[in-house]
Amino acid sequence: MSNLAQHLQEKFHDENIMERVMNEVMRKDYNISNDIEISYSLINTAQQTLSDLDKSIDELSMLVENLRHQSMKLNKD
Repeated sequence: MSNLAQHLQEKFHDENIMERVMNEVMRKDYNISNDIEISYSLINTAQQTLSDLDKSIDELSMLVENLRHQSMKLNKD
């Protein structure tokens, strides 16, 4: 094989390796971006759930207070 042919073959091989490396880097970058997006979505869902639970606790506290008042009224009668 001539020097030129060998040089071209090595260059093609190097470019092929670089292309595969770049494809892998881009794939991993996409996966990381996707994971970050999913994480933000899960955080937002968790925050909303905590907010909903906080509201439910407040509502239950008010119901308990109302029941106490009604119970005290009934006990007085």
